[in-house]
Amino acid sequence: MTIGDRIAKYRRNQGLSQEELAEKLGISRQSVSKWERNESLPEADKIPLLAQMFSITTDELLTGGEPKAQQAPPPSRRQGAGAWVCWLFRRWGWVGGLILAGYGAAMMGIGFIGRAAFRSMLPPMEIFTDGVAFGQPAFLITNFAIGIGGAVVLGGLVAALVLWRKRNR
Repeated sequence: MTIGDRIAKYRRNQGLSQEELAEKLGISRQSVSKWERNESLPEADKIPLLAQMFSITTDELLTGGEPKAQQAPPPSRRQGAGAWVCWLFRRWGWVGGLILAGYGAAMMGIGFIGRAAFRSMLPPMEIFTDGVAFGQPAFLITNFAIGIGGAVVLGGLVAALVLWRKRNR
């Protein structure tokens, strides 16, 4: 679709005749007719006026491209902190999910380091019991940290994925 075709289409959508459009732009009807037949192009100063009259962007008029989806601006201070926090969470909440997953990974790492350290410090359990070493409180604590850390990693990644998809809708 050429620029002339787009001008004709948008003019018809607005319910304007060539003469009415020409009058609003301060030009002759023949100029509008030439634009629509692709015999000439509008002057550079007329393009923003055309776009404004048709309620479109100049990019849409010149290239026919669809307008990009605009994201809602952040709420003003008058709407209060609650609205701002909600907007922030909708816009950047997925980053919080990734941060949560990072904290979970750090907790798992601490658990693994603690388990390795306790293994080297504590005597083997075979000396005291039937060989079940994971019953000691130190190992229970580190295993708990590893388990909780894994759950936090999983929860953070799921939250990040869900919030990322909601953000792009």
